[in-house]
Amino acid sequence: MVISSVSAETNPVAFKLYPNPLTGDVLQVNFDVEFKPGQVYNFVITNVIGQVVYTHNLTDEEIKKGSFTVRLDEVKLDKGVYLAKMVNGDHSSVQKLVVR
Repeated sequence: MVISSVSAETNPVAFKLYPNPLTGDVLQVNFDVEFKPGQVYNFVITNVIGQVVYTHNLTDEEIKKGSFTVRLDEVKLDKGVYLAKMVNGDHSSVQKLVVR
């Protein structure tokens, strides 16, 4: 049995949330993707029952920089558990986000 490591091609929208658990009002989202003109990346936060509570379409500059900031005072997230998803076409990655 051969176990291969996860590469950027099998997981094209890997990202990290900082800090997590979140205690303040600023969430930093870092990711490592290759910039290609015309590609669309979306960042979505949903509650645990699947309702979208925040959506952000990444700009070309954010994709080139590899990060962006979410100001939670604009989003109004209550304390609890959420799912954060980075989407590029048919590819996506999901992470749990805890707000304290």
